[in-house]
Amino acid sequence: MFILLLVSNAELWVAQSKDNVAYHQIRKKYDHHKVNDSTALSYVDLLIALAKKEKNYSELTYVYQDALNFEPSGYRKMMYADSAITSAQHSCNNELIASAYLGRGIVSYFNFKDYQPALDDYIKALSYARRSTSLYVKYKVLYHLGVMKSYLGYYDEAVSQFKDCSAFFKQEILKNNSPDILYNMRNGYYNSLHQLIYCYQQMGDDDSADRLIEIGNKEIPQNLDFVQLRSNFLKSKGISEFRKGNYEQSIADLNRALPELLRVNEFAGVSVIYFYLGKNKLAQHQQQESFSFFRKVDSIYQKHHFFFPELTENYKILLKNARKKSNIDETLSFADTLHEIEKINIEDRHYLSTRFELEEINIEYSSTAQRYRSILAGVVAVSMLLFVFIVNTYLEKKPEKTYDVVLAGVGVDIEELETDVSPSKWTLSAEIRNRIRKNLQKFEDEKEFLKPNLSLKKIAIRVGTNPNYLSAYINTEKGMHFNRYLSELRIKYIAELLAEDPITAHQKTEVLAKLCGIASRSNFLKLFSEIYGMSLQEYQNQCREKFAANDRL
Repeated sequence: MFILLLVSNAELWVAQSKDNVAYHQIRKKYDHHKVNDSTALSYVDLLIALAKKEKNYSELTYVYQDALNFEPSGYRKMMYADSAITSAQHSCNNELIASAYLGRGIVSYFNFKDYQPALDDYIKALSYARRSTSLYVKYKVLYHLGVMKSYLGYYDEAVSQFKDCSAFFKQEILKNNSPDILYNMRNGYYNSLHQLIYCYQQMGDDDSADRLIEIGNKEIPQNLDFVQLRSNFLKSKGISEFRKGNYEQSIADLNRALPELLRVNEFAGVSVIYFYLGKNKLAQHQQQESFSFFRKVDSIYQKHHFFFPELTENYKILLKNARKKSNIDETLSFADTLHEIEKINIEDRHYLSTRFELEEINIEYSSTAQRYRSILAGVVAVSMLLFVFIVNTYLEKKPEKTYDVVLAGVGVDIEELETDVSPSKWTLSAEIRNRIRKNLQKFEDEKEFLKPNLSLKKIAIRVGTNPNYLSAYINTEKGMHFNRYLSELRIKYIAELLAEDPITAHQKTEVLAKLCGIASRSNFLKLFSEIYGMSLQEYQNQCREKFAANDRL
């Protein structure tokens, strides 16, 4: 019986070994194919058929993830990502399920720039990653959550997360890992550095960004597996060189980064490159070439309906040029597109910030519940001791004295509780004020107040706070209520435009009201008179007279 059992197990082991060899041999056929290389899919299909036949859900999950890596179509990638989640759930492996949800979130983010479902999947991935033992998956999820926070403009929080990620991946690189693991850790490390560079550049810390760019340029391996990463670092370097005024070097770096990002259809990164190529050409007074790049940025938005908030300057330049050429159709078209962009960004930011807040509430609730459980356990233990003490006292002393002791003990507890639950005074901390000040200044600098139908809630989401805090800040720091603050920004913008642009000085009231985001013509006229102490017509006449006098000179 022992020999029979040994033989049967040996047969099972040999069969399993052959199966593993089969998966390994087929996978070797496409190991070195580049991302979106569809020629690898014929081998992937063989593995999918084999894994389905054997109901090997773990291998099936891995193969579906390979498929979405090599499939060039974003929509088919999403189908493979859905299949990976289904097979991972059948495997009952928390690490695989977390990885599968993360994979689908990455497709939503990278291929469609659809941030809302991406964040939903990242949060699901995090819930499963917490139940697994894989630190790699946990830090990979943390990295992608950091990307979401950087999109929201929460750069300080994102930097903290990316630093944690880069430290973990770097530590793993130094270990004696297999080639596959080493590749994953290097990929995680350099991607974390790239995101840190992005955050530092957005925060104006160019020195820190340049140090990391130098590390990337020296350390990233010169092989096909890291072509896209090198392109991302070249893009960052091109931005850095532009800020230093090294326009030719900036153009060279950006042009070197462009082909690979075009190949993998990383349209968000491509739009950034076109924008900075346009700015380089504009700085070199090559107007025609510069505007061809700015219009390419617009073309990418029209195709994909995605736009980074920091690229709003692209439309400001196009708007200014349209006004200069007296092209009313283009002026209104670009203004409408800019308003549409801001609407999308505000909706995204509202959803993402709310989702993050809910997750923080859930984490806080969990910690609070744990704290209360600990307190309850302590109370039960103390109650038991108190009960024993009371029984002993009752047996040894008179009941009257025992009763007094119990009352005294209860009295002390009540008194302490009343002291602990006294309400705390609400204040706006220095950290919150600084955060609102910084983001509100960006809101003003980027002329986001020109968007119609703004509300206190929408602007609060944009600046990363809640309506109560924002209202309190505007009241104390600006010395006015919210509606007045918004009205003054809009009317001041129009007044400056009238004083600077002869074409605007001859525009009708309806056009001017629309340009600054005020829907009502009568409300616009009333606000202008209140703020400037004269009617709009009087102000326009003064501006026209000034322009006429300048023309005579």
